[in-house]
Amino acid sequence: MRTPVEPLVPAERDPRKLRKTALWLVVIMIASGVGIYTAYIKWGHKKMQEQAEHARPGIVGRIDNKSEFGVVRQDASGAKVSDLFGKVWVVCGVSVKDPDSWKATREVLLRLNERYAGNDDFRIVCFTVDPNQEEPAVLEAAAKELGANLPEWWFVGAGEEYVHKFLKNQLKLGIMPHREDGKWIYDSSITLIDRDRHIRRAVVPQQRGGPPYVAPFDFAQAAEWDAKGVKTGIEKTNSEQLEHLLVQTIDGLLAQPVTP
Repeated sequence: MRTPVEPLVPAERDPRKLRKTALWLVVIMIASGVGIYTAYIKWGHKKMQEQAEHARPGIVGRIDNKSEFGVVRQDASGAKVSDLFGKVWVVCGVSVKDPDSWKATREVLLRLNERYAGNDDFRIVCFTVDPNQEEPAVLEAAAKELGANLPEWWFVGAGEEYVHKFLKNQLKLGIMPHREDGKWIYDSSITLIDRDRHIRRAVVPQQRGGPPYVAPFDFAQAAEWDAKGVKTGIEKTNSEQLEHLLVQTIDGLLAQPVTP
């Protein structure tokens, strides 16, 4: 015997509950919209910040203010590395008895010396990688030949160990200076230091889009690329473009005050 089916009764809808549910749905939709908009704004700010950072010179380190040591300049006068703090300065290792080892760098330094002549906020510093053989008299002769005058352009020596560690560990150069077959092997790249002791490098834009990359001011490498016919994608050669970026960076740093 079959059980009789009970008749279906339509559910009664409470208007107040319906209004409450609709209200909550509206609130959720508004909150979701605000959240999405806020996330979009944050993303936009982040992208703008990244683009702004790309426009600034790359910071790859900072000279420790405790890495103080004395140096002897080409006129045999004493000085300290800290005397350069608060200024914008370029520094490199050199072997003045082997002028070919820093030829590309030297040509750039000569133009920088002319461009910033008389600017007391700018210095050029050349550390001899062979201080035991290149004493102040040797450095003075090289400086006079180039027209490198104090206080704008320093040729300096210090203890060999101090110099080599400073170039490699503090300035982040590629190799530790050393001898091979009686010849000094070292990185002759120019290192740029800002007023706050930050080590700066070139921010090189890519011609086909994509993020720029940070590169050392290695003019020996740039000269090699030019000799091999490597193109930059613009009218400038590799050496010209790198020097343009260096000058552009120096000009920007000279316009900035020391951070309190």
